[in-house]
Amino acid sequence: MILDKDTASVLTVKDWPTLADIRTGVVKRDRDEETGLDLIFMKNPSSLGDDSMVAISHSVAALRDGMMIFSASLESLDLRSLSSALGESVKSLQSEYGIRGYLTPARITLYGNGEKEDIGVYLGGKSDEEVFDFLQSLFEDSFVEVEEGEDYSDWIVE
Repeated sequence: MILDKDTASVLTVKDWPTLADIRTGVVKRDRDEETGLDLIFMKNPSSLGDDSMVAISHSVAALRDGMMIFSASLESLDLRSLSSALGESVKSLQSEYGIRGYLTPARITLYGNGEKEDIGVYLGGKSDEEVFDFLQSLFEDSFVEVEEGEDYSDWIVE
């Protein structure tokens, strides 16, 4: 997902109820000097919507003028909530997903410019520092700064 920091649309709960709530689970705030965007790093934040089937372990949100324009999160399905919604036993779902716990393996989810992109299961380090470094690298890779003479327009999602 490649975005332009100046034209990326604002993300809202109406579009994506599974977005991390930037008022919860805040670990640190930072300003990215290269893009001028504010970053909020979160651990175990709530989601903005009522979707209790998704558990967010870590997330980073990029804000332009106080409005979220990008988010990268590690998200898992909560089998207890899914069990209740589907009317299936938790054990049945655990068997189906091949896990023993209540949460499916964390998936890397990107939100930006009206799109949601699942880029796969997170296989990186488990410490908070390693996860936040990974999420920050996703943020950095998602914004293109155009150098004079370079044309990245075909990379940018409009």
